[in-house]
Amino acid sequence: MATSIIILTGERGVGKTTACRETVALAKAKGYTCGGILTLTQPDGELDVTDAKSDETRRLTLPPDAKPAIVQGRFRFAPETIGWGNMVLAEATPCQLLVADELGPLELEHKGGWQKAFDVLRRGNFALALVVIRSELVVKAQLWLPISATTVFAVTPENRGNLPASLLEVLEREINLPDS
Repeated sequence: MATSIIILTGERGVGKTTACRETVALAKAKGYTCGGILTLTQPDGELDVTDAKSDETRRLTLPPDAKPAIVQGRFRFAPETIGWGNMVLAEATPCQLLVADELGPLELEHKGGWQKAFDVLRRGNFALALVVIRSELVVKAQLWLPISATTVFAVTPENRGNLPASLLEVLEREINLPDS
């Protein structure tokens, strides 16, 4: 299977995760297989992680006094959820659409978090991967990813509404490419 990776980047809150979530929904509606993880912010500011294949969701962040916790910036992550998310990533392929939302400082600077994402992205066995990465970490992430298959796309308020349909078109084009 040919593989293509699109790094979605942009300002905080611009809609990177929403674009991924809506692209997964469009892909599933067309019968495409999806895998990977989506990190969703809840109204109370807490974070959940959803398996793109099964839609199973687990709480990622912990209260301030909870232990054990993996601390990154203002967040305290649940180690068991990080372990579960890495298992989801490890088992995400083969699929047509792979999502890794988000690879941030924990992964790129501290070698923690969703480390399995890098193995899965390097291995391939998907048609298209959407990888959410903060703007300031894109160059660092590109050092870890197969550069020949990677495109960087900035999500903006102007393009975010049409982005899921455009990403679905990219997926369909990748699926229909002959294997090289």
